[in-house]
Amino acid sequence: WMKRALDIADTFDATQPMEDHWRVLAEFRHALEPEDVVPTAMPDNREMAGLSMTAFLRGLEVRIADRFSISPDTTLGAFEVVPYSAEQLASKGIGDDDISEIDSEISGEALAVFQHKLRSRGAKPAYQLGNNTYLVIDRSASPILNEMVRAQIAPREERRAFIKNPRAFITEAVNRNLYEQGAFEGLDAIGQEEMVESLAGPALIESREYSDRVTGTTIYQKPQADLETSGTAWLPEVFDDAVTETIRSMSVESLRKLHANMTDVLKRNSDDPVQIEHHTVAVTPARLALLAGELDRRESEKVLETEKDDDYKTGPIILETLDNFEELSWHAKLQPRTPTLHFVLPDTITTTLRDHQIQAFKWATLAWKSGLPGVLNADEQGLGKTLQTIAFLAWLKEHMTSSAAAVRGPILIVAPTSLLRNWEQEVETHVAPRKFGSLIRLYGSGISMAKKPGAQGTETGTGLPLLNFDWLDEAFEDGRAHRYWILTTYTTLANYQHSLGKIHFSAVIMDEIQNIKNRSTLASKASEAINADFRLGLTGTPIENSAMDLWTIMDRIAPGSLGAGSEFKKQYSPPDAKNMAGLYKRIFEPKEHHPALGMRRLKAEVARDLPPKSRFLHPRLMPAVQALAYDQAQQKLAAGGPGAALRMLHHIRSVSVHPGISEVTVPDDFVAMSARLDATMEILHRIKKKKERVLVFIENREMQFRFAEIVRHFLGLERIDVINGDTPITRRQEIVNLFQRHLLQGDEFDMLILGPKSAGTGLTLTAATHVIHLSRWWNPAVEEQCNDRVHRIGQMRPVQVHVPMAVHSGLGAQSFDCLLQSLMQRKRKLAAQALWPMGDTKGDLSDLAEGVAKQPGPETATSLEECMAELFLRDGLDPLTPSVNSAWPMP
Repeated sequence: WMKRALDIADTFDATQPMEDHWRVLAEFRHALEPEDVVPTAMPDNREMAGLSMTAFLRGLEVRIADRFSISPDTTLGAFEVVPYSAEQLASKGIGDDDISEIDSEISGEALAVFQHKLRSRGAKPAYQLGNNTYLVIDRSASPILNEMVRAQIAPREERRAFIKNPRAFITEAVNRNLYEQGAFEGLDAIGQEEMVESLAGPALIESREYSDRVTGTTIYQKPQADLETSGTAWLPEVFDDAVTETIRSMSVESLRKLHANMTDVLKRNSDDPVQIEHHTVAVTPARLALLAGELDRRESEKVLETEKDDDYKTGPIILETLDNFEELSWHAKLQPRTPTLHFVLPDTITTTLRDHQIQAFKWATLAWKSGLPGVLNADEQGLGKTLQTIAFLAWLKEHMTSSAAAVRGPILIVAPTSLLRNWEQEVETHVAPRKFGSLIRLYGSGISMAKKPGAQGTETGTGLPLLNFDWLDEAFEDGRAHRYWILTTYTTLANYQHSLGKIHFSAVIMDEIQNIKNRSTLASKASEAINADFRLGLTGTPIENSAMDLWTIMDRIAPGSLGAGSEFKKQYSPPDAKNMAGLYKRIFEPKEHHPALGMRRLKAEVARDLPPKSRFLHPRLMPAVQALAYDQAQQKLAAGGPGAALRMLHHIRSVSVHPGISEVTVPDDFVAMSARLDATMEILHRIKKKKERVLVFIENREMQFRFAEIVRHFLGLERIDVINGDTPITRRQEIVNLFQRHLLQGDEFDMLILGPKSAGTGLTLTAATHVIHLSRWWNPAVEEQCNDRVHRIGQMRPVQVHVPMAVHSGLGAQSFDCLLQSLMQRKRKLAAQALWPMGDTKGDLSDLAEGVAKQPGPETATSLEECMAELFLRDGLDPLTPSVNSAWPMP
């Protein structure tokens, strides 16, 4: 019925006579309310009929769900489905690691109605939840919901298997659905993998409650996160340290009583606090949700302890390894290797390497010779880590060919899906034809082709190898296994670790290795189990959120090299200048008997022939409408609690970009509403006048497309491509190739719009010479990755980075954009001196929220010149004067 209503709405033609308007509206209402008698033609009493229809439309509430989580019961034998809206989660600034069941698109009675109808009626396009209230399921999410419904009514063991690893089941279902629809037609393996990942990946949410319930009850035992911390800065500070310790010490029975008391307070809409032993604590939905997760986890442990007659264990079945976190269980020993070749570039490399790339090649070969188990290449983005690695692998292949004693195993390259095509192209570009061996594509349809006859699902569900590598066993026996290289993704590595773990690889390359910095993920655990003679990790950001990122990365490359994780955490948390400098020496300086474990160089140090990169701040005073929206958000920030404050900070950040992204208004008025947008348009006019190219980074999807329309209107640019998380890999490469044509035809203005997270890595866009950050993340590493799309090897002209800023006339340097600039400047300075976490830390954002909420003093600067002088003084920089275009150069 709901699909019919939506079809009616889609076919509505506003140009038809009023009689037809009434007919279509009546059909729409009848589709929504089939039980009611709704006239299908204009009745005699038009006034009463109009009032009735108006009341119906005013009361109509339609929610859309396109993401889902599962909520298991305490026995882990059944589960309910919880729906979410990706758009609503994004608007609230909730990161994937922070999503709770309280963030569901519906709650309370409406959620209960949905869950009941889902179980009784199955997956439908939409559900009526109450009087005039509906939940519509996005079409792209239908296969996911269908699979969840199928699993709900499956036999008990299959339900448990689904709860163990829902992502594997959902990925299979999406893959099957796309195949049946013919969606794979014309796509290569990379395109198929990307299509499946783009649909299955975001659709399944692992809520905090789900993670808490599964933790500690599975074969794969996820390391338990502390109540007071998380891997992202958006987790509200739900309980203070003292209350957290009290909760940990409480019995299950005491937790049940506390949960019941808190539930009662919320049901009564009361402001009464509760007593947690001697602590008086206010009751909030977030606190109740966290307590419920802790209670369910503890109850699950208790139930499973008593299930002596049940021989199953929940959780993905993974390869067991010695874990180095609590204590050092495995320290890979130095085992010197004997090369048969000199450390010179093989003739198979057809590209001339730069000096710093040759140094990296020699470092890798010396590390291999010295017997190191693995090394980390952490060169800054844009220095050619992929080419350096390919050169080493080509040398290694020649060594294996010439030495009878060599480990003649294949090479495994693990990379994010977005970089698979890049690896193939890099090998084709830099290696002589047919000299790198045969490529085995283990992703997309390549997985199905590699499976044993009749094999279904993934290996984490069965614990058995499902891939047929008999041909590779024969190649090992014949001494020719080194002629193959396998290209795969981190997801495939996790799902098929039992098959891959049986292979003795001569080398494994882990590109963008920060993808496995979280030791609790299946991919990170699977990387421990890979049997490789030598490991090489690649990343431009060795530390993102904490020093533990680097410990995990190094433990996957050179196990034991940084000691036990627990001791490491004590030594390097929290970070300070002294301990980070010491950590840098441990990894990036050579030792007596072997080269450095890692290599970290900046473009400013080793690529001095690169054209210069200049940064400019473009501050503008907020117009009245933006300042008013900012004031209102600031008042709510000052009044909110810790959790609310951090989310309100996200809103202030959005307002600083534009106060009314969704407002329907003419282009001139839309630009005039935003100081940042006004400054950006000024910059673009100058770039167009010079006939140069520019990248504009914008996070908000709606703003990306609104901005494209604005540029079309004012600058007459007919084609404006956008690269974001929805852009397929094949389409992304087409856009890049089209834009890069300007390297040969550099005589016209052009622009690309990109999302900083999805397009900040893996792209070379050296046809541009300008970068504009219309929106900024509070992570300078993300911003530098975006800049490095342009400022990298291959760039022949100077690069300019532009940062528009919205300054509140009453707040001056205390405006959000100014405080954010100070935070970014401080973190850049620390990172330039030594290793430093560049990511989103709770302390950084709490300080930022506190600064934004702070009321200005009487001495607050009001002019842009005074504001910028105060900003530079606060940042410990010499005051600079703006250019003729009101652009302040950044040191």
